[in-house]
Amino acid sequence: MSTVKRLPTYVLLAERIKAEWISRPDARPGDRLPTQFQLREMLGASRPTVAKALALLAAEGLIESRQGSGVYLRSVPTVSTRTRLVSFIAPRANASLVLRAYYGIERRARQRGYQLLMASSEDDIRHEEELVAQHLQAGAQGVILYPVTRWRHQLAEDYLQHRWREVPIVLFDIGYEEWGRPLVVFDNYRLGYEMTRALLAHGHRNIAFLPLNEDCLHRSIHERREGWMAAMQDAGVPVPPSYRNWVNLSRDTRTNEPLDDPEEVVHRLLQLSPRPDALIAWEDQTAMSVIRALQKVGVAVPQQIRVVGFDDLEASRFFQPTFPTSQPDFARLGEIAVDVLDEWLSGRQSVPRTYILSVPVHWREPRIPRRIQPKEGGSEYET
Repeated sequence: MSTVKRLPTYVLLAERIKAEWISRPDARPGDRLPTQFQLREMLGASRPTVAKALALLAAEGLIESRQGSGVYLRSVPTVSTRTRLVSFIAPRANASLVLRAYYGIERRARQRGYQLLMASSEDDIRHEEELVAQHLQAGAQGVILYPVTRWRHQLAEDYLQHRWREVPIVLFDIGYEEWGRPLVVFDNYRLGYEMTRALLAHGHRNIAFLPLNEDCLHRSIHERREGWMAAMQDAGVPVPPSYRNWVNLSRDTRTNEPLDDPEEVVHRLLQLSPRPDALIAWEDQTAMSVIRALQKVGVAVPQQIRVVGFDDLEASRFFQPTFPTSQPDFARLGEIAVDVLDEWLSGRQSVPRTYILSVPVHWREPRIPRRIQPKEGGSEYET
């Protein structure tokens, strides 16, 4: 039996469009292609097949769709357009979580025969858009995008709603349904729920959550907050009204210190009534900042107030006192993102879906020094 696989109809159609309109000697960037209706009539193909063929050509960087104007030639192929190239764009290329993601993305891309472009948007939306354009121009067939966190007022005019609708762009870790793109994210609602349940199981009742400005659309944090509220309600533990919006904070992703003034946050925290015995921070870096600020004012952690974080950052593993966190598998999420992108590029998927990966809670207790028989000149305690 032959092992040769027959190419899908839309791939063959894309090759025909390429031969008749794109690879001609007189073709120039900016040339307008026939409309989809005209292509259907001339090529005798169905509307979905023509649409998929154009999407494939757009993913190869050969054409672009201009809203209300038509489809235009973007570049003329001078070498084989069979080169399989995909892109990964993230806010900060040297960030711990991004490096974990890159490991999974690069490995799976290599397994599937793709070469990988990577760039850092430096937490700048305009630069992010420029990078998408540059990578597509360089021949990337699709993009895995770890987007810069948006503000609510930015969504309506966001480039992801209006540009490159024909190009597969898979949103990684953070995304918004308004964009109509495939999403690959963690189950942060369940994570917030399970972290709260773990705190309740350890005897905490006055559990506060570090608020984030509602217009700052950091999806992960808002979903964890919803999980916290649900877990408290399900456990029959009322959340005091003062715990709901006790401080108005924005998260600065451009620095390693997400809180502008941890001391002021702690001052507000200690004014809450009843006084919290636990605080759920945004993530590990924030948790460490809050713990240091609490210690400065003489609050024992975790004896008086337990602080928990998320993400199991490397720095948190050596921080004292140790605190609970989560263990998201960013490498696995990266592999899933490549799989989703590959499904779009192969035509097996054409409807945006959300793919959700669960995250376990990692409960850590501070290491308590234990007394030992001291050696001469040594300490009588060890950790």
